[in-house]
Amino acid sequence: MIDTHPISFNGITPTPAWAFHQYEQIRRWLPAGLPTSEQPGPVTLEDMAPLADRFQVYVFDAFGVLNAGPRAFPAAIQRFRELQRMGKHVQILSNAATASHAKLVEKYRRMGFDITPEQLISSRWLLEQSLSDRGREGLWGVIAPENSEPDTLPLDWQPVRPPVTEQLKRKLDSYDGLIMLSSEDWNEEMQAALEATLTERPRPLEIANPDLVAPRGDCLTLEPGFFAHRARQASGVQPQFYGKPYAPAFQAVLERFADVPPGQILMVGDTLHTDILGGQNAGMKTLLVTAEGSLQGMDIPRCIAQSGIAPDFIAPEI
Repeated sequence: MIDTHPISFNGITPTPAWAFHQYEQIRRWLPAGLPTSEQPGPVTLEDMAPLADRFQVYVFDAFGVLNAGPRAFPAAIQRFRELQRMGKHVQILSNAATASHAKLVEKYRRMGFDITPEQLISSRWLLEQSLSDRGREGLWGVIAPENSEPDTLPLDWQPVRPPVTEQLKRKLDSYDGLIMLSSEDWNEEMQAALEATLTERPRPLEIANPDLVAPRGDCLTLEPGFFAHRARQASGVQPQFYGKPYAPAFQAVLERFADVPPGQILMVGDTLHTDILGGQNAGMKTLLVTAEGSLQGMDIPRCIAQSGIAPDFIAPEI
């Protein structure tokens, strides 16, 4: 299947340096994080082998840690299996929202990660839990490709998909709220229409995936979080985000392992502003992976100094 997530927008082609700068630009809209005096001094490792017996629970981000797009990292598959053989609890905590929970579990099983549905928490799942717990009134527009199975969402909805037409604009104006599952097929015209309708009549905007970018092989794609923050700047509407770095994503992990102290949980991710920031706020220990993720090729100590977000450990891969 051809990936249709945007790799450019209004002349912007995302790079790791650009993405880091964008996260810094929206820093005030992210969780506060630990004060400087409480930031750890990162320990650099070749991989996470020295940590394999140190924690009770290992929580892995997906893109940039386990895989890049459809390509799984062989070393990640091996480490995942090793931890399972050791009797450790392993969990995937992903901001993925295009695929339904069942399809996402199936995807990682095909890649070689032997997980059950209970070992995956996605931002799509978190959104669906919120919709189930607190129903949304009225008719909602859902931004998602057809293959994302938005019919799993427990609310009254209609699809919002390109191209922009007068009919689409009228529909956008009529919705009681908007949900963005995916940035697939999103473009400048659709973004302009979204910003215009929210500016004209502010309404709830719920974003399943807070990521600005995602590593997909040899490029970074622009993700829903990027477009949501642009819409916020244009309209003043504050989006409701699900997934990392926001507390509900990490609270879901803590609830699944209520008998495990947070300090006995290791959050492994490739992004300082999502995986590491959110894990720290939840009291978890953190490992930053640098070889193929969103910080690939960056000066990591400088990024840590600029952001004020320091992981407990740093390794090129797991």
